[in-house]
Amino acid sequence: MWRELLPRTPDGWVGAVLAGFALLTLAQHLGLGVLACLEARHERHRRRLADRLSLFESDLAPPISILVPAHDAEQTIVESVRALTQVRYPAVEVIVVNDGSHDGTLEELRRAYGLRPSARTARARVPRGRILGIYSSPDRPDLVVVDAAGGGRAQALNIALAFARHPLVCAIEAGVVLERDTLLELALPFYRDAAVAATGGVVRPAHGGAATPGTLPEARLARRRFARFQDLESLRATLIGRLGWTGLDCLYIVPSALGLFARDAVMSVGGYRTTTLGEDMDLAMRIQRWARRHGRRSAVRFVPGAVAWAEAPERPAALAREAARRHQGLAESLWLNRGLALKPALSLRHAAALLSQLSIDLLGPVWELLGLVYLTVQLAAGRLDGVFAIIYFGGFVLAGTLNTLLGIALESVVCPRYQHFRDSLQLVADALLENFGYRQLNAWWRARGLWSALRRWPDWGAAARLGHDDAAETEPAPATLSRAKAA
Repeated sequence: MWRELLPRTPDGWVGAVLAGFALLTLAQHLGLGVLACLEARHERHRRRLADRLSLFESDLAPPISILVPAHDAEQTIVESVRALTQVRYPAVEVIVVNDGSHDGTLEELRRAYGLRPSARTARARVPRGRILGIYSSPDRPDLVVVDAAGGGRAQALNIALAFARHPLVCAIEAGVVLERDTLLELALPFYRDAAVAATGGVVRPAHGGAATPGTLPEARLARRRFARFQDLESLRATLIGRLGWTGLDCLYIVPSALGLFARDAVMSVGGYRTTTLGEDMDLAMRIQRWARRHGRRSAVRFVPGAVAWAEAPERPAALAREAARRHQGLAESLWLNRGLALKPALSLRHAAALLSQLSIDLLGPVWELLGLVYLTVQLAAGRLDGVFAIIYFGGFVLAGTLNTLLGIALESVVCPRYQHFRDSLQLVADALLENFGYRQLNAWWRARGLWSALRRWPDWGAAARLGHDDAAETEPAPATLSRAKAA
């Protein structure tokens, strides 16, 4: 095949490289799909053996601090906090950080919970001048509100970490609604295995309104087809990507809207990095590095039974911004944690997984767009190579479609929420239609995110060399969240 392909293209090596990458993408997608199916089978077996309620009805359940950064969340913050206080778990505290809001976020909380000034002591240092006030509720002793100067989500999470008292911390976003048993699902791996340092769940889109606290919501398909395409991408990335990488013990992504961490692990790597958009991915990668140095296997795990609900963007402009932002965060996180591939003391499996995500997940949109341009030029010149076209579409389109269909099937097994068969049929049809326009647009959006990361590389690259990038290769740092450590 290669002997036929090279002579028939004016730039044979260009076609060969693009075709080789398409085949590599196909191999990765199919491999992750097989691993995801095996991990889903193991997960079902574990769920049948685990008596979650009896385990957590005792005092052995590790307490959890829920960290909620809120910025200009006046319309939703009270309902969000009320939902968090109704989750089923023996010991929970909620720490809300009002991150420099310009609206009435703090006033709404003060009015709803009768907040009063408090003298709560931080367990780690915080940047001077960042804390404007600390409040507690006489009616809700498990609620703490910290009024902070604006510094971004990562800085707000670092401040919440400083005031957290429990060994496990759950970082979510304001407006995210947890199902009643979500914390039980996330905490169960910590209960069973002391090596676990982080778990992540599934964030489902709540189209048509957020879920009601304490109930099992019904997944609704979005009316806009573009939004349904995003749902398909989420199923593909979450249930195939994260289940597959979990099976290899190489999971590097914990969703920002639903992650549970061992506080000592987070503090040991220096907290959240404030110089990247992908602070959640970066934290999971640094915890993986920390766990490998301390001989802890399966430290980062994906829990498909833990589900949260969040409002999802539906308009193309909002989808474009979100896709570009996620990809920029992925680029920054992979670069800042390149030690996973370069340090000989770390597992070869982890290095291969990082290189795979770098070459396929990160650079995939660029290769896909280059292949599309190459095909267009060849078609316009009347020299279209059929072999290359088959390889290109087989690698990018067929692999993506198969993984999407597999993600729809796994959804009905590990976290079933679509209650109507016609919804699944609609998703199957959309899985085919997304290849005609949306897939190419999504590749363009992600390529823009990569370009944005490259443009600001000197800033976060220098910050990494001065901060966490060096600290992460040494012994665990002291419990400090000063700006120098956080950066």
